Amino acid sequence: MVEISRFLAAALLVAVLVLGLGCQGGSATLSGSVGHVQIVLGGDATVSAARHGDGGDGGDDACSRLRGAEVTFTGIVARNLDGQLVPLSLEYPVTVDLFALRADNSVALPLGTLPPGSYDQLVVVMSTLTLTTLNGTRIAISPPPGGWTRIIRVDPFEVIDGETTTVRIRFLHHLSFNLFGDRFGFDPHFEQDDD
Repeated sequence: MVEISRFLAAALLVAVLVLGLGCQGGSATLSGSVGHVQIVLGGDATVSAARHGDGGDGGDDACSRLRGAEVTFTGIVARNLDGQLVPLSLEYPVTVDLFALRADNSVALPLGTLPPGSYDQLVVVMSTLTLTTLNGTRIAISPPPGGWTRIIRVDPFEVIDGETTTVRIRFLHHLSFNLFGDRFGFDPHFEQDDD
């Protein structure tokens, strides 16, 4: 019960930050000093393997049954080295087909801004997911209350006034999609992309 309360408190905090970001309309900080941040999403080799029948467990895994997964990002928050959570200001929502992300293909989110400083963690919030099966059937997956919220630890990166910093993260298909009988589940996993 305590863990659920902590999770709900964390989700509420992120929701408040994201709503605050939406009210700002993507504007700069009060001081006017911002650096640009480019989030680049990559993927792993699972998508290509699944599409060639090498899904890992006889083609019975979730990835081998899907050809698309459109997720909508509704907020990204960065943690600075003082432990403060700072919203990444960019134009939300952003929809990405997770199956377009592969080891050899990445997608850049719209350019965002953060106040200058050092950051070591991202918190991403996703609100909707629509899967497309191999036969073209579209399946909407309902998120938990507050959406899917994931913490991604990254090597500290520096945001410098007027400059652009690129942060690369990788979506892990093989850990994120599940099958429960014929029902799909989604438990998104990300990690820093060191490539």
